[in-house]
Amino acid sequence: MRSTRKKSKQQMESPTGLANPQVQIPEEPQESAGESAVVAVNGAAAVKITVRIAKARLHCPVCTLPLKPPVYQCAFGHLACGVCHLTSSGAGRCSVCGDGGGYARSTAMEDIVKSAKVLCPHDAYGCRTYVTYYEAAEHQRACPHAPCLCSEPGCGFAGTPAALRDHLSAAHSWPVDGIRYGAKLQLRVPESDPAQHWRLLAAGDDEGGEVFFLAVGAIRDRPFRVVSLVCARPGAAAAAGPRYACTIRAAQPSDAGEGSAESVVLEMAPVPSSAAPGATSIEEAASLVVLRRTLPPGAAPGEMHLTVRIDRIV
Repeated sequence: MRSTRKKSKQQMESPTGLANPQVQIPEEPQESAGESAVVAVNGAAAVKITVRIAKARLHCPVCTLPLKPPVYQCAFGHLACGVCHLTSSGAGRCSVCGDGGGYARSTAMEDIVKSAKVLCPHDAYGCRTYVTYYEAAEHQRACPHAPCLCSEPGCGFAGTPAALRDHLSAAHSWPVDGIRYGAKLQLRVPESDPAQHWRLLAAGDDEGGEVFFLAVGAIRDRPFRVVSLVCARPGAAAAAGPRYACTIRAAQPSDAGEGSAESVVLEMAPVPSSAAPGATSIEEAASLVVLRRTLPPGAAPGEMHLTVRIDRIV
């Protein structure tokens, strides 16, 4: 019995002693050196064993990037990823210790890195996906649950679109207007109040809870206003759908006299999306150009009348 227990311990410590390991890293490994990640190993007997593996073991010691197949190893146990192996193969020496024997394929380590799973870094925002550790960065870039960012200077808030809506309303006093898809929303935007030039249009939870950024701005000293609309969501979520179409109509009093008005219309399909909607410049977004009226000195500031309709399309 004593020798059996000793052999089991050696198998846990040596990657070559693991038969078809299934490795999970429940939390994203930290970037600081010297820390460890908790790894759960399911052996062939389907017994779950929790061990600790230093996160550096899952990185190439040469380029420091996460290891992924193919993985190579020198006679003294130093590892190298496929790219670094090709780079050093001309010299025929290990890039770490300089051993002249070169590298050999390490299928045991490949089994480890292929089985290492990490919970998506965006789990706090709704993603419950475990991905292979060396694919975590790629998944993070394409994750539909990536947070949306606050565009107010100096504010580092990040959260879901609904959380960003509540944050901008409570912390930065952004006006919020409720919308229903297919229905017209009437807005009056005063020229003299810049705080009204950024608005949030929010759908109800029963309609998906999407949040849209409506911006009214000027481009330098040009004699017109520009109106744009952006949906607050990451690109991967936009690709997954649904898509949205929008019609914006802007009206101002015309020169023809009291009671008359002229209008311009913008139709967008689909509405552009961004995880940092407030940082999207007016020049980048599809925009409606509205001429500004020249007011005589002392006249009351003008007011832009907007009619917005957003439709949800498949």
